[in-house]
Amino acid sequence: MNFIKLPLLLSIFMACLLDLYAQPSQQNNPLAQVHELYKEAQPYLATRDSAGLAFAERLEKLAAEQDDPTAVRYAVLSRYKVLKNYDRYRTVDGIKDDLELLESTRDTILSDAYSLYSGLLTNLGEFPDGLKYAFEAVGIDREVGDGYREARDLSTVGFIHDRMYEFRESIKWSKQALEIALKNDDLNGQADAYNNIGIAYDELAEQNGFNRQLFDSALYYNKKSLAIQEQKKDYGSMRVDYSNIGNTYSKLGEYGMAEEYTQKSLAVPGFEERKGVTLVNLGKIYLETGRYVEARKILDSALQNTITYGTKKFQLEAYYRMHELDIKLGNYEGALKNYIQYKSIEDSLVNERKNLQVVEMNTRFKTAAQEKQLAETRADLAEQELSNRKQKMILFGGGGLVLILAMVSYLLYNQQKLKNRQLKKENELKVALAKIETQNRLEEQRLRISRDLHDNIGSQLTFIISAIGNLKFSLGGDSAIAHKLDDIGDFTTRTIRELRDTIWAMNKTQVTMAELAPRIADFIHKAEKSTEGITFKFNMDDTIPDALTFTSVEGINMYRIVQEAVNNSIKYAGPSLIAVSFSSYGEELIFTIIDDGSGFDIKDHLPGNGLRNMRKRAQEINAVFDLDSTPAGTSIKVVCAGLALARE
Repeated sequence: MNFIKLPLLLSIFMACLLDLYAQPSQQNNPLAQVHELYKEAQPYLATRDSAGLAFAERLEKLAAEQDDPTAVRYAVLSRYKVLKNYDRYRTVDGIKDDLELLESTRDTILSDAYSLYSGLLTNLGEFPDGLKYAFEAVGIDREVGDGYREARDLSTVGFIHDRMYEFRESIKWSKQALEIALKNDDLNGQADAYNNIGIAYDELAEQNGFNRQLFDSALYYNKKSLAIQEQKKDYGSMRVDYSNIGNTYSKLGEYGMAEEYTQKSLAVPGFEERKGVTLVNLGKIYLETGRYVEARKILDSALQNTITYGTKKFQLEAYYRMHELDIKLGNYEGALKNYIQYKSIEDSLVNERKNLQVVEMNTRFKTAAQEKQLAETRADLAEQELSNRKQKMILFGGGGLVLILAMVSYLLYNQQKLKNRQLKKENELKVALAKIETQNRLEEQRLRISRDLHDNIGSQLTFIISAIGNLKFSLGGDSAIAHKLDDIGDFTTRTIRELRDTIWAMNKTQVTMAELAPRIADFIHKAEKSTEGITFKFNMDDTIPDALTFTSVEGINMYRIVQEAVNNSIKYAGPSLIAVSFSSYGEELIFTIIDDGSGFDIKDHLPGNGLRNMRKRAQEINAVFDLDSTPAGTSIKVVCAGLALARE
């Protein structure tokens, strides 16, 4: 039988079984029918094939026929699961809206929905919101006394902390999950907790100067996870554990053990789309043990795998290891090409080591070019000097003492002139090298500040959100204090978003309209979601090309002006419509923010911080700021003459 057609045949078979199963039960309790079908669907909702979709669609159809709120809740939850596992997820907002259907009752259905939604947010990098919903799920688990779900959701809390580089917090929460799973003989919960703890110890060891004791802890917990997965014959999880153990041995420099476990991971059949990172790890082992031919071959395979399956994260790693291999082979041109590929995939989230290496690589090539030019200049000067010496010998043989003295004077003058010329060129080269070094130092400083904002302030703000979640659990039912904690959490979350916008601008020397426009549109979309009774419109004129380029200062200032104007309108004007538009006229880029609110008297109104900030930002980008306000509304117009259109 053709195994490619097997999943399709199974799906058709399952659909037939569903119809047969549903027919005789029409006379039974409708809600019981939905409940039984939901239980029957569980193994299939967690797969990536069409059988899961068939169950989800059948559940939704039954729920619609029965018009029962609980039936609808089961159907919504089934859609959550199949979307999560079938990779058909498109927008968080659509799923978030469905939570209103599930929040009518605090039970295991809502816990499962919160848990799934937390996972989706985490995958999108929205860690504070992901943490919030994971804690909500834990609260429900404790209310209903479901230890299996509590272990699952505590492991999720630990995993999110790991993604935020808070490894000790990750270990703390994952050990709580492990304690509950051991108490309930929950093998799945134990394996998840062991895996989370092992990964956190591995990353903590690397963070603490490659601490051997912490690496040993990572190996211990990962092997405990592996033993359970081998017992369950869960090949997908076995493959991951083999790879994790091999990676830890590689960091310890024990490349024999590293290769053994990495090869075991690759030997697990199937899962081809997930093997990119394991191939990269094997290439690294070959690279570190001097087997450059094998390293090149396996890294080529890794690159092809990641390109074929679109796994950008692992493709990034493959290019980086190829760049390391070229450096070891002295092929700096190839190293630079691979690094450019690496940087084209990675946008703003780069770590310190990679940023420093790209600066070092650029400096090395620029310095080599300058040294080559300097050597050529010196060779030309030496050749000219040799020619002058030959002339000197000919003149000595053909003239008298006066002629000889004159020639000597001429030669001395000419030699001094050549030396002056040589010194001038050397000074020019030194100045050029100094400029390059200054630019590199400025780039390093900018990246360091950006990294510090992300790693220090960003992590601290995220920790505050985590602490607020802990306090809410500790306070229990005190709704007044919990409400104030929610306000603090919301303010901290908004601060993190503002910080991300600043880091985004700092990580770029230039910003295109294709990058700026979606950020403005996303801000307006979020403003619309968070307010009621206000219609928002955003228009980008087709005459403005996507490739239009600004400096990072210009881009963030335009974004902040729009942000400040929209926020002021929402707070003070009470409008029913806010419209933001971008257009062009000749060499001018024009953007306007218009509302139909109450307006104010400009002559009698003392400008506040918001208005002063907008005027100041416009001045910084050499733009004209025009404000007009009447009882019928307020209009802000910013004209950027020759700002970017002339520079395109």
